Amino acid sequence: MKIIELEIKTHKLEEMQRFYTDQIGFPLDHYTEHSFTVRIGETKLSFVQEEGEAIPYYHFAMNIPENQIVEAKEWLQHRVAIIIDAMPIDYLGIQAEANIAYFKGTDAHAIYFEDPSGNLVEFIARHRMDNTSKKPFGSSSILNISEIGFPLQNTVPEAIEFLSSRINVTPYIGDGKSFQMLGDEHGMFILGDIEIGWYPTRRIPETHPIRMTILHNEYNEFHLPGYSYVIRTVTDVSN
Repeated sequence: MKIIELEIKTHKLEEMQRFYTDQIGFPLDHYTEHSFTVRIGETKLSFVQEEGEAIPYYHFAMNIPENQIVEAKEWLQHRVAIIIDAMPIDYLGIQAEANIAYFKGTDAHAIYFEDPSGNLVEFIARHRMDNTSKKPFGSSSILNISEIGFPLQNTVPEAIEFLSSRINVTPYIGDGKSFQMLGDEHGMFILGDIEIGWYPTRRIPETHPIRMTILHNEYNEFHLPGYSYVIRTVTDVSN
C-alpha cells in the first residue's frame, strides 16, 4: 500500500508550518489561510486548521533508508528539542538502546519525536526493504509516510474486515483483536483500541478526522463506519 496524501487537523497551524518547513526542511507544496501542505518524498502531508475546541493529535511514521537510523537520529537532534525515550518491552519483542527502538517482529529500528501539535512522529528504518542510501541524511532522505494510526473503540476486528474488503491490504503484525498493523512496509494502517497507549509515550490516543489517498487498482472513496476516517483510492498519482 502506498500513501499518496495524508490530511490531518491541527490547532497550531502557523507554528506547525514553521516547524515542518523551517526546522525539518520539507518543501512547502502549497498553503492557504486555513491549511498547508508539505512534500515528504512520495507523500503529501496536509494540516488543516481545527476550527472547534478540539486539540487533535495523531501518530504517523515516515520511512527512511534502512541503514540510516543512527544518522537520522543525529540529524534530528539538531532540529527538535527531544528525542523521545524508547523503552524495551520484552514480551512484545521490542529492544531499545540510546533512544532507538528495535522491533524484532518487523525487523525495523525507529526513533520518535513530537511536533508542536503533540503528534507522535516516527522515523522508521525497515531492514526488509531494499532502500540503502550512501548519501548524507537530510530531509530529502525521508521517503514517504508509511503508517497512520487509526484509534478504534473496540472495533479492531470489524475495521480489519471492512478495510480488507475494499482495498488490497492484509494483516502484517498484531493479534487481530486489540491491535493490528494492516498493509505492508510501504504503507499500513495501525489499528489499535483507544485504551492502548501509543509506543513509546503510552499516551492514550483519541479519534480525530483523517483524510488520506492511497494507490489502488480503482477509484473509490469511503469512510470507516463509525469514524471520521476517510480513504480515497486512485489508480495513479495524477488523480
